[in-house]
Amino acid sequence: MTVDVEPGGHAEPGGIAALPPLRRTERAGHTGDQVRDLLEEAILAGVLAPGTHLNAEALAKQLGVSHIPVREALRSLHAAGWIDTRPHLGAFVRARTEQELADLFELRLQLESHAAVLAAERRTSAQLDQLDGILSRQRAAVDPFALGEINAVFHVAVAECAQNQFLIDFVRTLSIRTRFYFATVAPQRRDDSLREHGEMVDAIRRRDAATAGRIAHDHVFHTRADVLRALRGTPATAPG
Repeated sequence: MTVDVEPGGHAEPGGIAALPPLRRTERAGHTGDQVRDLLEEAILAGVLAPGTHLNAEALAKQLGVSHIPVREALRSLHAAGWIDTRPHLGAFVRARTEQELADLFELRLQLESHAAVLAAERRTSAQLDQLDGILSRQRAAVDPFALGEINAVFHVAVAECAQNQFLIDFVRTLSIRTRFYFATVAPQRRDDSLREHGEMVDAIRRRDAATAGRIAHDHVFHTRADVLRALRGTPATAPG
């Protein structure tokens, strides 16, 4: 899902009213799946912020579909853990929690540092070109929603360089979950993330596995610290 912004500007979460209606071409498949994908993307991007009330009638009207696919989508999102349902109140985008952040990044620290090590050892020239292309996209991006998506794509691409399908699948799953948290710091971390990603790619390019693994570990560690500060509402500290 894309959110229109002025050139050089930043999109802001806008709730249900910010969701684009489904085009007819998007309804070619199962409409419930299309609605689910659109809502999940909006949650990950922060368009539908935690606590947003997902009223089925309002969603159906905004998306230009019937109530049935909307209710199917909400049930699917609830099963996936993206929304909570409250008796007599309806569905709401779930909250971010410090415990889930800790659990998520505990795994990322281990898996993604190892993925970077293997990437440096196994990457192909074509995969290196792909990483360079992602960095170019990140360098040009200013919209926080785009930054979150590109960040996830980058980490999956590094895992793909590791040539291990199980590792790729795990990192892809973690990257989706991470977007939900990265949305809280995407603009603030833009320059740091770009620099750290660039350093990681340089190490992978040199086939310096130890350095690539260390950079990946530190990158995930710094992101976790920034997200935790955002969740607690405390300002970032200047590096000393």
